[in-house]
Amino acid sequence: MFLGEIKPMGLTIYQSITPAGITPQQPTDKTSLCGSDRAYTIKKWFGVRRSTWLLSMYMVAYFLFLVGGCLLFSTLEQGAEEKLKNGIDQRKKDFVQAHPGVKDADLEKLIDDIMYRGISPKRRDLKNSNWSFGQSLLFTVTVVTTIGYGHINPVTPDGKLACIAYAVIGIPFTLIFLSALVQRLLAPTFRLLSSFLKLLPKMDNFQVRLMHLATMSSLFLLLIMLLPSIIFYLLEPGWTLLDTFYFVFISLTTIGLGDYIPGDNEMHEPYRDAYKSCVGLFLLMGLVFMSLTLTVFYDIPQLNLGLHLLRHRDISDKDSTTTIKRKHTDSETSTQTTLRPSIDYTNAGHDRILESD
Repeated sequence: MFLGEIKPMGLTIYQSITPAGITPQQPTDKTSLCGSDRAYTIKKWFGVRRSTWLLSMYMVAYFLFLVGGCLLFSTLEQGAEEKLKNGIDQRKKDFVQAHPGVKDADLEKLIDDIMYRGISPKRRDLKNSNWSFGQSLLFTVTVVTTIGYGHINPVTPDGKLACIAYAVIGIPFTLIFLSALVQRLLAPTFRLLSSFLKLLPKMDNFQVRLMHLATMSSLFLLLIMLLPSIIFYLLEPGWTLLDTFYFVFISLTTIGLGDYIPGDNEMHEPYRDAYKSCVGLFLLMGLVFMSLTLTVFYDIPQLNLGLHLLRHRDISDKDSTTTIKRKHTDSETSTQTTLRPSIDYTNAGHDRILESD
């Protein structure tokens, strides 16, 4: 059985069973889209879809970026690591020499025994539980937000199973929570954009949206990044401003290396639970505003480079040479009209540009 051509209304004609009087459709250069008579073309480079080329180049660039990061951090950190290791080894040797009754092997075994993840060997921490309310709240926040500092962890089988189950439920729950709050905050955010458009009627829409993005990013940097960094600098002895900014950035980007944990200093003991609870709430609110800023960024199609990697971006209308928009419509500005757009807030998740009367 040979497969023939597909007619515009979706009728498939098989040459071996074609009824009498029906002539199979001859191949044509035009291709119909979704059974319509509207012709379209597929953008290709050297016979391969353009998005496939772009995705391939992106993947190559991405893996080169990873290799470059590997070489960068190895170059920057390897020398400092060697110095620290040599210093620790020298202190161990000095300790053994100062205490002839202690064997080097016994010291190594003691270090192995006390270096248990999440358990502090310091005497002052023997009565401070890792699972107090504040510590537990911060732990649960880092689990459901996937920050995962790793400063404490469950060690019992029941605790590990509970952590898995809690994360399975809590991560989607948190995503819904974050997306709902961001959705609420988009309406005033885009009202601000609408005000910019009215105040700057002669400026190109793209330039206005860049100013709006710069305003939102500046507010985020000032209120969510710099101000908390200063607060942590005042509360955490031994932390520099770079350390505190590094901690805030690593936390809000959900990297969560866990090398800096606020509230573990001895001076915080009287209010440690309240302090760590506040840190957990700050992480949640910070992620909300981080998501809001990223949403404003990705809502500008000229900056959303990922759109060019989608397969449907290869499809062009043959008659009008306009790009077919499917699930995500590009709210690109038109230079052919003098009308200023206004924002439709009925669906604040997408910045719909409507022509005003």
